[in-house]
Amino acid sequence: MSGIVLHDIQKSFGATKVLRGVSLSVAQGEFLSLVGPSGCGKTTLMRIIAGLEAVSSGAVQIAGRDVTALRAADRDVAMVFQNYALYPHLTVRQNIGVPLMMRRLSAAERIPFIGGLLPGVAEKQRTINADVANAAEMLGIGKLMDRKPAQLSGGQRQRVALGRAIVRHPMAFLMDEPLSNLDAALRVTTRSEIVALHRRVGASTVYVTHDQSEAMTMSDRVAVMMDGLILQVGTPEDIYTNPQDLRVAAFIGSPSINMLAAEVAPDGHVTVGPVPVGVGASGHGPAILAIRPEDIAPHATGIAARIEHQEYLGESLLVHARVLDSGEQVICRLPPEKRRQVARGETVHLRPDPAKALLFDGDGRRLGSRVLSLEDAHG
Repeated sequence: MSGIVLHDIQKSFGATKVLRGVSLSVAQGEFLSLVGPSGCGKTTLMRIIAGLEAVSSGAVQIAGRDVTALRAADRDVAMVFQNYALYPHLTVRQNIGVPLMMRRLSAAERIPFIGGLLPGVAEKQRTINADVANAAEMLGIGKLMDRKPAQLSGGQRQRVALGRAIVRHPMAFLMDEPLSNLDAALRVTTRSEIVALHRRVGASTVYVTHDQSEAMTMSDRVAVMMDGLILQVGTPEDIYTNPQDLRVAAFIGSPSINMLAAEVAPDGHVTVGPVPVGVGASGHGPAILAIRPEDIAPHATGIAARIEHQEYLGESLLVHARVLDSGEQVICRLPPEKRRQVARGETVHLRPDPAKALLFDGDGRRLGSRVLSLEDAHG
């Protein structure tokens, strides 16, 4: 059974186009992250899937059903918001049980005191309490059931919001930056808990974030959005090592990928300034050579650069250098033991690993697949 399918979604607010033809498929049980800078349209797309925003054109399918014209309550999706959206006057038990109360009890049966006297309500309430207890136990908040949100930490509130989402077993989960209000250490812990919860529940999950580390560590696939378009969809490894657009290459990775002005000769030879670095797979003329910080290092020969700054991170050393010919900045990620082998103000020669180098044209489109080393090309 299919999960979530979006067909050519377009959305405008007045004259402003926010989404410009987004098509995307999320398989049943898949965890997909929408990642991109603020204002790229990812939250608007999430709200359209949820039914909180109407499309200007296009179609939304969930579990093989066209839900484009359905209201949010009829789409069988659960959404976890950035601010958790808990009811402050209700206990944890009551907050988690709200979706079940709304679905399983009529308006009359929900009337305080009087509703509880109606036939069959007591049995319905028992099943609701049992389902709420199961969800709370799954999230490790069974001991907090009688507390109110003001008595909970940020991480506990986030778990309550997740409990309210999973308690009714929806077809899909939609999560809009649910960890952004947590401190850094708690975010790391909680994201692994969300992944474990997703695997236990098995529903399709769309997770919106601007934090690339969340997207890369939690997802089966990542969709990179910019300017109302999805630029690339793939596994985290594919997005990182094989970006098809320079904007994707620049956005994913910390520190950001190095970008150096290059030239591809008609015979395929690639040079950065006067320095030959390899042989391009296709194309010729001006290009941009992109190389990850861990894939460029000091060498006996290469691109001349002056070291400006070092950052010691414990597990690695970031060396900031500036290319002498062009003034472009380059960051190298080196083993920490190299710290005393490079000094501020020193001129070094940097050599990109040709097998890891990526070539893009002036419009940011990928040129060919990989760059070969000169030795490999001649071999």
